Amino acid sequence: MEELVFGFWFALGVYVSWYVFKAKDFQPLTLDDLALIWKLHKHQSGCKSSCIHDLLVRNDEVVGFKCECGHEFIQKRPITQRAKIATQSGRLFSFQNTSDAMENLGLTCLHIKKI
Repeated sequence: MEELVFGFWFALGVYVSWYVFKAKDFQPLTLDDLALIWKLHKHQSGCKSSCIHDLLVRNDEVVGFKCECGHEFIQKRPITQRAKIATQSGRLFSFQNTSDAMENLGLTCLHIKKI
């Protein structure tokens, strides 16, 4: 019986540790964040692609992108961390009138994929 109780507490401890340190959830990107991350990717990797191949969307919010070179970025945060709240200048990405805003930041996108 003691082994069973010890096993239960050990399993509970492992689960709590995983939940606190490893479990992650998607974090929506602002349009400014998307442009910055795209430009950093192009600069650091020497990527020559001219546009974002796919926007990765979850619950009608952009959470990442996939480049024509195969690079995929998905923004995640630990579940225990508070969600980032968008500021006035960095509003969350919306699908209304985004083509003009994306072009102003030098971004173009071919497809939108839901994940």
